Amino acid sequence: MLQELSEKQKSLLPVYCKKWIDIGFDTNPVDFDKSVSLIKKHYSDCGLDVPENFHLVDSPLAAVDLLSSRYSIKGNYVLDNTCFGNHDASWLSYYDYFLNETSITLDKKVVNLIEIAKTCGWWYPYENVVVIQQRPSLINFEDGIVQSTTGAAIKFRDGYSVYIIDGIRLDEQIVMRPETLTIYQIKSEQNQDKRSIMIDRFGWPRFLEESNAKCIDKRDNYIENTKEALFKSDNGNRLVVTCPTGRVFALGVPPSIKTCENAQSWLGNEEEKVNVIART
Repeated sequence: MLQELSEKQKSLLPVYCKKWIDIGFDTNPVDFDKSVSLIKKHYSDCGLDVPENFHLVDSPLAAVDLLSSRYSIKGNYVLDNTCFGNHDASWLSYYDYFLNETSITLDKKVVNLIEIAKTCGWWYPYENVVVIQQRPSLINFEDGIVQSTTGAAIKFRDGYSVYIIDGIRLDEQIVMRPETLTIYQIKSEQNQDKRSIMIDRFGWPRFLEESNAKCIDKRDNYIENTKEALFKSDNGNRLVVTCPTGRVFALGVPPSIKTCENAQSWLGNEEEKVNVIART
């Protein structure tokens, strides 16, 4: 039994990390024939009859449409029974490393999944049909994570796109046309993280004005040479600061803060809590 990795084995960990990050974020077209061959082998090794029908689609939406329209498989059932191909990289990387760099042996079914992940994106296995999905055509990164403040975070070959900011799945409107959001849409959103992003994109100064937020204090800050106003809104208290350059910042402060001076003092004394949530 393996008790400890050798120094050479440890030195290869970053190699496998990079290998599987590259696999997970691969945007090259699928090798359909190779994927079919590997999936057929996997069915056989699992003791299952190999399906007669194999299809290639461009996106998860296309997979759901095909399986529901041609095979009467409902959408939720499709997504609940998805194999994630190259997006299973996070756990398959672990097994790939021990398979190749130690004397540990793996069940052939796990080995099959490793090989399938190298050839395709998501795949949908059923008794009589398998749908294989193309990898995304585009994956955008900002600040080291999959997200985009200017477009789709993930885009598929048929145009189907996923919009993400700060790890939150969003509607296209929020990312691409935030100026068209309405106060009603924002206030109706129940997910607080999503709501905060909507306001951030919409613009805090505009949101405070159009939502009739109550200004509870204001002042000219001659030390900072800024104009300040403290607002109370449904989404918490915000200190709105206008700089000499015209830039506007909206910073969250606790509900107990009642004056601009106290807000600045709290922000200055609790520097780690400062959260600049809007710049215009």
